[in-house]
Amino acid sequence: MESSLGDKILCDNDSPITVCINNTCTMFNKMTTEDIAKHREEYYKQYLPKKIEETIENKMFSILKNPLNVNVYKEPEEYDADLEKLASQINEYNRDSILEIMLSEFKNYVSEYYLYDNNRGGSYNMYGILMKEFYNFIKNLMKHEITREDFDDEEEIYDIVIDNKGDLL
Repeated sequence: MESSLGDKILCDNDSPITVCINNTCTMFNKMTTEDIAKHREEYYKQYLPKKIEETIENKMFSILKNPLNVNVYKEPEEYDADLEKLASQINEYNRDSILEIMLSEFKNYVSEYYLYDNNRGGSYNMYGILMKEFYNFIKNLMKHEITREDFDDEEEIYDIVIDNKGDLL
């Protein structure tokens, strides 16, 4: 399609019209560059957290399906490489927003993990894996140390995290 469009522009027009088309395209590219960059960042703010969560959940489901063989879904190196690749797409423009989403997911899994603490069944194990993986992603790949400030009105969740930090490591 591009080559036929190029043929139409270059072959079916004389030089002055081709110059006008070129100038119009150049101006259009200049006008839309900033807008495209802005939308790209908005896309990453939504896309990356979902992709990170999906990657972590895929590992978790493979562990729960085959507890004796934790490498069923991917080799650990592949899983780590996938998370590192996603983390590398986080930049200064989208970092705060992605960190906020990751912390929110982490808090949800901490709450669920300790909600099921008494029965220690499948849900307990599932939320434990998710909690640990999100903690490791935030700490190691986003290089963010979780502090009390991250838990605005949720100090009880922060206290649970601090009291049970050994579970996360």
